[in-house]
Amino acid sequence: MTSNAAYPVQLSTLRWGPPDARPAALLLHGLTSSAGTWWQVAAALAAEGWSVTAADLRGHGASPRTLRYALDDYAGDVLALAPHGNPVRGWDLVIGHSLGGAVATVAAARHHHWARALLLLDPVLDVPEDRHDTLVTDLVAELGELDPAALLAANPRWHTEDATQKATAARLVSPYVVERTVRDNERWLLEPVAAGIRSRVRVLAADQEKGASFTTAEGERLSATSPLFDFAVVDGAAHSIQRDDPDRVVAEALALHDGLPGVL
Repeated sequence: MTSNAAYPVQLSTLRWGPPDARPAALLLHGLTSSAGTWWQVAAALAAEGWSVTAADLRGHGASPRTLRYALDDYAGDVLALAPHGNPVRGWDLVIGHSLGGAVATVAAARHHHWARALLLLDPVLDVPEDRHDTLVTDLVAELGELDPAALLAANPRWHTEDATQKATAARLVSPYVVERTVRDNERWLLEPVAAGIRSRVRVLAADQEKGASFTTAEGERLSATSPLFDFAVVDGAAHSIQRDDPDRVVAEALALHDGLPGVL
């Protein structure tokens, strides 16, 4: 059974910090992760006085399973989320990793006042159609291999809790969700979409020698196209920058917010 009808689902969320505090940040995880995997970044921002919300994307964590996993559907879900106490103003900052970065890109392009700024961590902006079959096969195979000890061995910069949270999150994601997220997005070409965002956008790319999803070529093209866009490569960091270097992510978030117009 399939459906072409788009509809939002109500996402499960976790929160850190005072619920009505400003700045307010929304954190969006990558494929096969969950809200809980943001624990380090969320706790550090909350310690700075921020209100932080992390969402389980559809098909992940405690959020509903559904028939569609197009990026437009993911974006519709997160656009329904608003900071406590002030839904009109929108989020001061949205941080998105990998798939979450792609979702944030689509959402911010659809509604210009949804977020004042985006911090995208190695976002997946381009998935060529000829890679879909291989990508599905590789991602589904990874679901059966995720073990905290193995994750730590492969990612020595991670905290032990990162490995536990990632393994726990992946066990809650089905091969169906992974496959539909790829196949429901035949044209995963978001560079033009990112160029049209009217909010401030900062990308942190993984080390280009460690399998980065976001390339320096993409960053250079977007920087030349939009004055609101810039990027940096985090040397030594693999795809999960928030696990390899959470301090860098928090520092970038604070600096990005402090540099926004009207922020003292």
